[in-house]
Amino acid sequence: DKVRVTAILVEHAPVFPSFAYRFDTAKGSAVVSGDTAPSENLVKLAKGADLLVHEVIDTSWVDSLFPNPKTPAQAAKARHLVESHTAIEQVGPIAQAAGVRTLVLSHFAPADGRDERWKLAQRGFSGRLVVGHDREWISVTEGRK
Repeated sequence: DKVRVTAILVEHAPVFPSFAYRFDTAKGSAVVSGDTAPSENLVKLAKGADLLVHEVIDTSWVDSLFPNPKTPAQAAKARHLVESHTAIEQVGPIAQAAGVRTLVLSHFAPADGRDERWKLAQRGFSGRLVVGHDREWISVTEGRK
């Protein structure tokens, strides 16, 4: 009774359905993107949220995994990684379009623990950026800072 949960479809081909979720409470709201390419549905769901927890991929990492010339299988895998996830350069503008207060990056590709690369997501976003870490706790009221 104290939490309203809303779901919306997002793009993560070839997986269907894929969802993003919004959790609204009396203290604030949080949206979790799930795995997704940039999505207007996600922007709509996240409008005015305190926190947006969003996955992110470094496309230069994909390029380093599959250098040219690529086999057809490598090209397909690289295309899937880039087209089914959200690049660092895209995450900040998505959060800005949604008008969220705090953007928390999560589900990193690659998962190498280097925070500096992910801070580039601040470009195009005037709110607070948090590079998330395992077991980190961020409350919706923190999103209002």
